[in-house]
Amino acid sequence: MKVTTMQTRTIFRACLLMLAVTIGWPSPSIAATARGEDQQHAFDFHFGTWKTEIKSRDITAAGVGQWTTFTGTVIDQPLWNGKANLEKIEASGPGGHFQGLTLFLYNPESGQWSEQFAGSGDGTMQPPTYGEFKDGRGVFHGWTESDGKKVLEQDIWSNITPNSYHYEIASSFDGGKTWVINFVAQLTRLKKAPDYDTHTTPGTGPERDFDFNMGRWSTRIQAVLHPLSSPGAKSGLSGTHVVYRVWDDWANIGQLEVDAPDGHHIEDLALRLYDRKTRQWRVYLANSAAGTLAAPLVGEFKHGVGSFVGMDEVDGKTVLTRNVWSGITATSCKQDWAISADGGKTWVSTWTSTDRRGG
Repeated sequence: MKVTTMQTRTIFRACLLMLAVTIGWPSPSIAATARGEDQQHAFDFHFGTWKTEIKSRDITAAGVGQWTTFTGTVIDQPLWNGKANLEKIEASGPGGHFQGLTLFLYNPESGQWSEQFAGSGDGTMQPPTYGEFKDGRGVFHGWTESDGKKVLEQDIWSNITPNSYHYEIASSFDGGKTWVINFVAQLTRLKKAPDYDTHTTPGTGPERDFDFNMGRWSTRIQAVLHPLSSPGAKSGLSGTHVVYRVWDDWANIGQLEVDAPDGHHIEDLALRLYDRKTRQWRVYLANSAAGTLAAPLVGEFKHGVGSFVGMDEVDGKTVLTRNVWSGITATSCKQDWAISADGGKTWVSTWTSTDRRGG
């Protein structure tokens, strides 16, 4: 988990890359023995519902602030059979009340995990930390900011048992020579299963834009394998798309599973976070083949149509990417993906999907 004041590849590209990749996943292990190929299951201990007791303080180059305490709940749900997991955090104390989430992704190429946190204030994923587990201890490193300056961050998971674990964050202002702890959490298990029921409050504001998409869908896709060199060459895909809330009014996640024509199984997710200040959505995409999270697409819904724009690399070129939702009814919806290599003057279709309720 991660809460501190210091702290895409697009879905069409992710799936197309998966068309040429075959991956075999080993059987689960626990963090105490995770090493080498077992790293992908290093976070299995984390699944479930936990009580958390937190101490947090601000640390800057000028000095160290006072500790503030919080008590709350952490819920961690496995994704892709443990190749990723999503943590939901809520806590209160003298320092106030907060909601957050952390996405953990396993990168099969590097054998490492990434950890990224977002809070309800702005719905923005903070910079990731990267690391792995050895001898029952997980150590992650990355960058955060303090007073506008880049500062090294170190996250440590330790004292892991079936019913408890310890987590802390430290910062370094001297390139890793010395570390000062700014966040400490002690977790005690409440349930083995993640309790992921999310209360729903009816609403009509933009934070409810994706309400239509909640549930289970069957999906049919036409994908363009090489949109710049061969825009007419398409591949048909079919699968399921399951969407559910993480938080009631600012976060939801969609999981897409598709069987490719050559028999490969594709696993993707879209984490969608609402920014109450800008009244826009950020859509973060990932897939199990790469295990990475890139910069988001940003956009909003107007007159029943959702339009989101980001950047990506296709056929070695940096291009604009656009995702448009349309044809939204109670039982169906459509997504069109396109790229532009000329700054948005013209667009080339890369991906069209039609979802129908059920499946």
